[in-house]
Amino acid sequence: MGHSVASDLVIFEDTLRPLTPHFEQALGGAMPVERLMRTIMISIERTPKLLRADRQSLLNSAMSAACLGLEVDGITGQAFFVPFANRAQLIVGYKGYNTLGARSGLTIQGQVVRDGDEFDYELGDRGFVRHKPKLGNKAPIIAAWATASSLSRPSIVEVMGIDDLMAVKAKSPAVNGGAATPWNELTIGFPAMCAKTVKRRLARSTPLNVMQIAAAMEEAHEERGKLSWIDPARGVQIEGEFHEDGPRIIHDQRSAQELISSQVGTRATEEAAPATTPAVNPQAGAVDYISRYRVMMMNATNAADGAEIKKLWNAEKAMRADIKDWPPGAFIELQGAVKKSIAELEQALTQRG
Repeated sequence: MGHSVASDLVIFEDTLRPLTPHFEQALGGAMPVERLMRTIMISIERTPKLLRADRQSLLNSAMSAACLGLEVDGITGQAFFVPFANRAQLIVGYKGYNTLGARSGLTIQGQVVRDGDEFDYELGDRGFVRHKPKLGNKAPIIAAWATASSLSRPSIVEVMGIDDLMAVKAKSPAVNGGAATPWNELTIGFPAMCAKTVKRRLARSTPLNVMQIAAAMEEAHEERGKLSWIDPARGVQIEGEFHEDGPRIIHDQRSAQELISSQVGTRATEEAAPATTPAVNPQAGAVDYISRYRVMMMNATNAADGAEIKKLWNAEKAMRADIKDWPPGAFIELQGAVKKSIAELEQALTQRG
């Protein structure tokens, strides 16, 4: 048995190695590609059941980790792979959301609230959290909170009561399937899952950035029991569904070769990416054009960025007309996402004023 697992690990590593340039492209400098590859192998070695998972889903999970720029060895708490219905699913850890927020210029904080703690909060434009934990308090958890703050916009506050947290737990595929899960470990695991859940909800209210992408992927699995992954050109994909208001979702998975062969330019979360980038050749096609705007929107942090995106979008009307390979619904989706991003950035400026 041990020899079989060792042999399968060698075979998978041989399969993974030719994909290194594509993972490096998706990482965009977030970490050395060798480090990501090492954490992938550690994750699989720690959970040999992943070797029996559908190979395409495992590759999709690996590419998702590259798009987010998170380690997946399960040791750092950033992210990890889990077996799910004979397939592999990437799960973002609570520390992973802190990392993603920092790359977007946001400081993410949060923890659980226990009965007896001093706790006060307010939501909205002038939201705040005041939490003074009682030392040594082991009382039941009554809530969890998270905040996202930066120098350029008001703080964002999210609070979830214990009933909401338990409702999320009840939807977890691991809980329902009887698998080992941190949700069922009361001392460390349950508080950590509560803290992560509220950070994931917090991502819904952040400016359009990679935190939203990570949260959308994970919510599909954790709260709806769906296989989900991140395509570097198309965003979040959820098996068997299409939703017009969120990230692009398709009904089928692309092949491994198609997944990694897209020339997507820069990883969506690349730090210090300018709001605008050189114009692309319309001959490059819709996939490159969509990817380019995803990069700009995810890295935009202020109204000036929004103004640059708006100016560029208006200037490229003729270029978009020359692109002939738009996937069904892709142009309308991109147009809506651009308008939403610009509006959010302009609203943040109004709130600061």
